[in-house]
Amino acid sequence: MKRGLVVVLVLALALGGYWFFGHRQSAAAATQYLTSTVRQGDVTSSIASTGTIGAASTYSLAFGTTTESTTSTTSAQSSSSNSNANGSSTSNTVATVHVTVGQHVRKGAVLATEDTAGSSATVASAKASLASAQAQVEVAQAQLVSARAKIRSQVSTSSQVASAQAQLQADQAQLAVDQASASAAATKLATDLAATPAVPSSVVSQDRLALAQAQARVAQDKAKIAADKQAISTASDTSATDASNAASLAQARASVTQAQNQVTTAQAALTTARTAAASTTITAPVAGVVTAVNVTEGQAPPSSDAITLRSDALTVTANVAEQDVANLAVGQAAKVTVTALNVTVPATVTALPTAANSSSAGSGAVTFPLELALTTTPKGTLPGMSASISIATASAVNVLYVPTTAIQGTSPDNTVQVMTDGAPVSTPVNIGLSTNSSTEIISGIQVGQVVVTGVVNPTASTSTTGGVGGLTGGTRTGFPGGTGLPGGARPGG
Repeated sequence: MKRGLVVVLVLALALGGYWFFGHRQSAAAATQYLTSTVRQGDVTSSIASTGTIGAASTYSLAFGTTTESTTSTTSAQSSSSNSNANGSSTSNTVATVHVTVGQHVRKGAVLATEDTAGSSATVASAKASLASAQAQVEVAQAQLVSARAKIRSQVSTSSQVASAQAQLQADQAQLAVDQASASAAATKLATDLAATPAVPSSVVSQDRLALAQAQARVAQDKAKIAADKQAISTASDTSATDASNAASLAQARASVTQAQNQVTTAQAALTTARTAAASTTITAPVAGVVTAVNVTEGQAPPSSDAITLRSDALTVTANVAEQDVANLAVGQAAKVTVTALNVTVPATVTALPTAANSSSAGSGAVTFPLELALTTTPKGTLPGMSASISIATASAVNVLYVPTTAIQGTSPDNTVQVMTDGAPVSTPVNIGLSTNSSTEIISGIQVGQVVVTGVVNPTASTSTTGGVGGLTGGTRTGFPGGTGLPGGARPGG
């Protein structure tokens, strides 16, 4: 009896052990690993956004004037103008109009022309005005030359003083002679009056006449001497002469300047007239689409825009989240998908944000406007169409990479689970650029190796994966249950 119990007990233990170990092996065999191969290629970090297609430039065209308007989306809408020529100021009429609204034109295409009759008359009048102004300059310059010659012909101050002094000396000498004659005449008259017997009365009369004549000459000499002294004083003081000469020169120079200014004005008027005469054709500054035609053949052109044109070159206005602004830079490559056409084309970031969108002020999500230029324009793309944008902010070219879900731990202690002989083995790795989908491997594993990206646990209803913290929604917890992997592998992070 006891022997039978022992046999039964042994059989029970054997069956139980068989069931236990068989069930364990079955459970282990049922564990499935989600895997991926280590590959070599490019890892790119990007910013996703949506936006609107717009024209890069709009041109307002008139005869002689081209105004370019652009819309900057980095802070607020604005426009800038560039005038290439003076507007037409003639009385011309429109001769031909070659375009209609919606028509596509190439760069340099003739859009409209003007009749040149009024321009020719304006140019002829401007030429005549210029010739008259030039003649006035010649007259003024001749007057200036004459004023200078007159001043040079004036006797020098020293010569005038010397001449006056010489005349004074001559007149003083003559005075001495005449005074002596007058004295002699007075003596003779006194002698004849006192003579006994008395001299004839006729002799006395002659004496008196001679004395009077001598005294008159003395008076004349004194007057001359006074005049000579005044001449010397005048010749010595040049202030009045200098002032007169300066005034004459100033007036002559002012006349020359005025005449030259008139020439400058006339030349500008002629240039304007010639420019207007030459600006009788409106041409397309860029390839684009005509958006407005405001001219009619046979009528005068409008004072405002005659034709408006939008460029073929298109831009995209995208709104990016505030946390992405720091990762943006001018020149970054992007891909733009035109939603309506389902076509993707390359683009480039052309302008960075400077302020948040006013529409996002006070809302929970703050966005910033970003401007990109399309490298090519898909057929059928129109301003106002919606687009989705992907902007490459960083890239690692021709590197080893694995799915980000394969990465465990935190830098610099990251690991991956490498499948070795059918079992995962925790292997340290150095990582580089990491995105939501892929992570660059700098060292630790080789291309072609198989790494675990997740585990399907037969005892759980879900599978869990690894991933770089912050890219997959939080801190990594490793593989199922936070315990070691089947087969003795070390759990991550």
